[in-house]
Amino acid sequence: MFSKTTIRNFTIGILIALILELYSPRAIFAQNAVAIKFSGTAAGVSTRYIGAVEGNINFDLKDLQDLGINTYRIYGGMSRWEPEDDDGKYGWPEISQIKADPNMINWAQWDKIMTDPPQGSDYWWSGAPGTVWRGNARTIFNTLKQANIRPVVSIRNVDNSWNPSWALQLNPPRTKEDWNEWWEHVFTTVYWLNVRNDYGVDDWEIHNEPDYRQQGWGGTMADYFELVKVAKDAIDFAYKTYLPGRAYRIHGPTTVGGSNWPLYALGEISNYFDTVNFHNYDTDISNYTRKVRGWMKGTVRANSQLWVGEWGSYDTSYNDFSLALSLIKNLIRGSKPGDNYIYGSHVFSLYDWGKSGVPEALLGPGGKRRAGYYALRMGIRALQGGRAIFFPITNVSGLMAVATLDASNNVYLLAVNDRANSYTVSADISALIEAGNGTVREFSLKAMDEVVGSLKLKGGNATFAVAGNSAILIKFDRPN
Repeated sequence: MFSKTTIRNFTIGILIALILELYSPRAIFAQNAVAIKFSGTAAGVSTRYIGAVEGNINFDLKDLQDLGINTYRIYGGMSRWEPEDDDGKYGWPEISQIKADPNMINWAQWDKIMTDPPQGSDYWWSGAPGTVWRGNARTIFNTLKQANIRPVVSIRNVDNSWNPSWALQLNPPRTKEDWNEWWEHVFTTVYWLNVRNDYGVDDWEIHNEPDYRQQGWGGTMADYFELVKVAKDAIDFAYKTYLPGRAYRIHGPTTVGGSNWPLYALGEISNYFDTVNFHNYDTDISNYTRKVRGWMKGTVRANSQLWVGEWGSYDTSYNDFSLALSLIKNLIRGSKPGDNYIYGSHVFSLYDWGKSGVPEALLGPGGKRRAGYYALRMGIRALQGGRAIFFPITNVSGLMAVATLDASNNVYLLAVNDRANSYTVSADISALIEAGNGTVREFSLKAMDEVVGSLKLKGGNATFAVAGNSAILIKFDRPN
């Protein structure tokens, strides 16, 4: 006979064992075991350019390179680089005079503001002294060129603070003098950056969200279309005359998410821009992307590049983990072929803007990295650069997965789980690679795009765990 103490200890031991079995990771994952298999035929190529919109508190090449972005969006325009009429005589010189002799422009004034800006900052127009990055436009554009990061510059007559005051009279342009000033500013910006200097800036947006009055455009949609036409003439003249044979791109209409302006722009001014660009802050950016793709069909822009000039969030901190995880999911959506495909995009914004009412960006003061920074970095590791891309033959509800090949034919497998349940994933990537070692990175509340382990392919198969509300990126190095 066993004593009561022995029976009690035995019973407690069984209960403990049952509890451990019930709540062990193996038991949890076993309830959510899934299998995915990848085809060996590429669905297309991933998004080619992934970048961010600037912010006014900093500009540091180390941040751009660590994040891995290959494009950077900059707000240009009169408030930043021509806060006063550069020659002091409104409406002069005329367009024909500039075309005959570009030295009619006050280059000394432009050299000064681009080299020695007010208050020592190219962001002097957007924040209080001492709160903005100290440095000039030359530094920004030269740094981007040396790092092979593609700049996209927005050209505005008036900004979202309705500055500069002198330019309000051409918002929108009506008179010959108004158009002279607008044409001159556009031409001068292009000429200064690419002819007077050699910074390789070939992507131009005409204004910013002209369909949203709070961003500074004072005219109608028809007025905006005329603004684009005149800007096109200025840009085209600069390239054909001084940069013959060099390609450039005009992005339009750079409107807010859900806007119908792209539809009308494609119908009325499609020959005056060549890159379709809009903003989209939806949780799932693919719905509006498909709508715009539908509008592009049947126009001369049917096969043009499509860019999302702003996405992410303008009202939630990037320390919000669900927002951060959604960045990876939207990067995957934008790399899908067909009507979902996005050629290039910019997350808003890389750095804080240092203004009340503007949420925390990817990077804060002192280079503070927020959750969204690490999420974007993981997505860039897998997707950027127009890589051959592969999707699972069978989909799993709640789990988004994709595989890509880099230039050395190494395989990247990215899986995102935005649900509370965890998964054990058995992945068959034998059609892409049969042998190799994998380095496992995790993005979660406990590991921000960090290496958390390794695994080895067996006959092109690998098994790994994806915890709830996390993403896993595995790089399989192809054996020599």
